[in-house]
Amino acid sequence: MERMTYEWTRSDKWLYALSMIPFLVVFVGTIILLASHGVYLAVIFVALYLITNVFQAGCCVGCPYRGRYCPALCGVYLGNALSGVLYPKRVFDERFFQRNAVAGETMVVILIVFPIYWVFRTNWYLVPLYLLLVLSHFALFMSTQCGKCSYNTTCPGGKAWLRCRGR
Repeated sequence: MERMTYEWTRSDKWLYALSMIPFLVVFVGTIILLASHGVYLAVIFVALYLITNVFQAGCCVGCPYRGRYCPALCGVYLGNALSGVLYPKRVFDERFFQRNAVAGETMVVILIVFPIYWVFRTNWYLVPLYLLLVLSHFALFMSTQCGKCSYNTTCPGGKAWLRCRGR
């Protein structure tokens, strides 16, 4: 765990909000698109998102930002708030964190890959647009948030950002 806790500025929060635009477009658009193929697909997609939040909540145990502003798992997960509800008295445990981090990373990949077939079935040109929006969100979010986060040497996303930045 890092010792110094970065104090997020108003500018950081505005940059965070900017990075959420591609996410919101792709998330809401994907739900609408999936619902056009069958409402159950949209329900599955939202369920996958909620499951990912549960794993993120496990990663938030022991985080210095728990209960405060937190960019979390690429900024789109509710783990920070959910962590206090699911694990109110739990303390940081490396093995528990690692299990939840791996499960959370896996769920993010599943969440991104799951709708691609139906996006393609709707129209092939939507697949590059979908992937561009996902990549735009990650690039904007990681470049504005991960470098400042006090949890970036513990968080898998922060570690990835630090490796990419070092190249």
